[in-house]
Amino acid sequence: MIQLANNNDIPKLIPVLKVLRPTRSEEELAKLLEILFDESYKLAFIGDENMAFAAIGFRIQTFLYSGKTLYVDDLVTLESHRKKGYGKLLLDFAKEYAKERNCETFSLDSGMMRKDAHRLYLNEGLFIDSLHFACKI
Repeated sequence: MIQLANNNDIPKLIPVLKVLRPTRSEEELAKLLEILFDESYKLAFIGDENMAFAAIGFRIQTFLYSGKTLYVDDLVTLESHRKKGYGKLLLDFAKEYAKERNCETFSLDSGMMRKDAHRLYLNEGLFIDSLHFACKI
């Protein structure tokens, strides 16, 4: 049911990723995915042969503060496929992926406006341990 994506899957991933990243054009998303895949970014998805219904993008990094960490960049489900448990399935998949690779921590950032996502994260055992600050360069 859950598949790890590769470059051949990019066209079926664009619609679901546009939900989370609406300011990016389809062309930008496709180019960025190619770059990210080369940089060890993984994207797991639930869908059929034509379209991804839900996706989680992540990478493993090592930080001084948390050690080897699986960091979730993206987690999104198409509006028409919400409330089917896909978010939980993808989080469980990523947590297991982290365990199998001896990660010490599992983390993600989430936009302040994403209240439904926050409920899922808290229900899945994640907790708020920091604020993320950023600026455009």
